[in-house]
Amino acid sequence: MITPICGGSTYTLTQHPGTAPEARYNPGTFATSRAFALPFMQILFPNPFGAQPASEKDILALQAHIGFSESYAHFLRTQNGFSVLTMEESADISAHTRPSPVQSEEKYANLRVLNSFAAQDPYYDLESEQADFLLADWFLNIGSDPAGNPFVEVLHGRHKGKIGSLDHDLFAGAENLQEFLSEMELGHIAALSLAEQADALCDDSQGLIWFHARDMNAFTTHCIYCDETFWGFVVDEPGI
Repeated sequence: MITPICGGSTYTLTQHPGTAPEARYNPGTFATSRAFALPFMQILFPNPFGAQPASEKDILALQAHIGFSESYAHFLRTQNGFSVLTMEESADISAHTRPSPVQSEEKYANLRVLNSFAAQDPYYDLESEQADFLLADWFLNIGSDPAGNPFVEVLHGRHKGKIGSLDHDLFAGAENLQEFLSEMELGHIAALSLAEQADALCDDSQGLIWFHARDMNAFTTHCIYCDETFWGFVVDEPGI
């Protein structure tokens, strides 16, 4: 167990047990247990805590190259990223938040940043992150939590367009895709279509992905919150 102190509040994080196929992703993995009462805020989108919206020409070219959804393209047009730190450093956030009724002992995924197109920082740049992403054939890397677990949009299969977060521990140590698939006991999917491969990776039994919303619009409309210490977290869309 890791118990960091953040702005005077204690967050209990459960370390994932390892990278073996039987080590499954669950809502306790790098998630915040909130068994205490802090005033939570829902973050409203669009807001000024992202980057300058990308041009339509550039968005369409990137969309044609990667194949992300129209919902995510709309996010790039209207918001283009999000940073909890940028929000914290803002003089006034009142117009971009609202009090949240969320007060429970549930575990939520933590959130640090949503990547931007043409970001100055390569660690938060959509194209740079996607180019270095081991699982880029199936997922668009749209952001991350403080521990490096990526938030993604599914690019293929029956979950196409959904937003989730991946358990970084299950692939971070792999030298290449072959090693990752072997460790996940998924070597057989190499002969399948991209859609079938994505479905296999997203299967509950693999424990790789935790779904949060049906698409990017639902994710920004319903799911992104922070507390008074500006610790960002994600509340799953109802019914997801």
